Amino acid sequence: MLYADGREAEAADLLVRSLRSGEAGLDPRELWYMLFDLLRGRGDWNRYQKLSEQFSATFSAAAPQWHNEEDMARLPAELRPDAPGYFQFAGALDGTRRAEMNRVRDAARSLASVHLDVSRVTALDEPGCTAFAELLRFLPTNGNGVMFTGASYLAEMLRAATEGNASAAAYWTLLMDLYRVRGLQKDFERTALEYALAMGASPPAWQPIVMPLPHPAATQEKRDQPRYEVGPELVTLTGVMWGAADPQLAELRDFAELRQYVNINLSQLRRLDFSCATAFANLLNEHLEAGKTIRLLRPNSLVAAFLATLSLNPEIIVVPGRYAD
Repeated sequence: MLYADGREAEAADLLVRSLRSGEAGLDPRELWYMLFDLLRGRGDWNRYQKLSEQFSATFSAAAPQWHNEEDMARLPAELRPDAPGYFQFAGALDGTRRAEMNRVRDAARSLASVHLDVSRVTALDEPGCTAFAELLRFLPTNGNGVMFTGASYLAEMLRAATEGNASAAAYWTLLMDLYRVRGLQKDFERTALEYALAMGASPPAWQPIVMPLPHPAATQEKRDQPRYEVGPELVTLTGVMWGAADPQLAELRDFAELRQYVNINLSQLRRLDFSCATAFANLLNEHLEAGKTIRLLRPNSLVAAFLATLSLNPEIIVVPGRYAD
């Protein structure tokens, strides 16, 4: 419930405490998998890496990889690790990284999209934030699509930096530019007001950024049976879903209305809040009662645990995710 409410840091701390206490009745591996999924979604590579070592020592087995093959296969080939469009920033994001950012800028002139991995950043300073903000402003104007790994984690670091030094404009600027590039208007506007109060200035206005979105890689279809209906045989829910009026719920309803077999891919769904989950469960139960077959495919460990608390009809089929034996 903490995770569904967006209180990710608290949810992570609760999972860690549960693992340390060894509470009876709890499957330790399942708790580990939920924790890994949570940290991966946040882009908190540093904590993930430390806990991976503990997992390996506890179970004498390798921990799940930070980038797994299934996740990377969804990306265009040029945005995968070690490809021309993938750029990782590790360690301190400081003034010494300006030359590295210039190399990203130069490479982007011949790329449709870039993948910026900031999950391994461990520290920030004002010159580094200024340089990175300049890069974020350049990429859309150059016509590049931008995707991130670790953006939420970087945003938390920037928020902590503004709390420690509210007069440092570079931290505020990068935080707001990060929200703009990601299309997070509400987060931007809240931060703009906080900036205005801290700096004694007028709050910056929201200006949407129009840029191309990276297209998923084409995958070869393999099946033993023909399609159930004409058109896509599954619908994919993505990102974070909020509220009973989330637009993805309307898309799901339209999809399900036309099909006897309703396959819902949850592998790219990071989180849904309680009101959205309630509406989601009601929608699925409604279609099941209408005689349809409902299948939920590969939810992450946290989403799967949350779904188990809902009033889903037990006849709804849940296909386990990445950690299933």
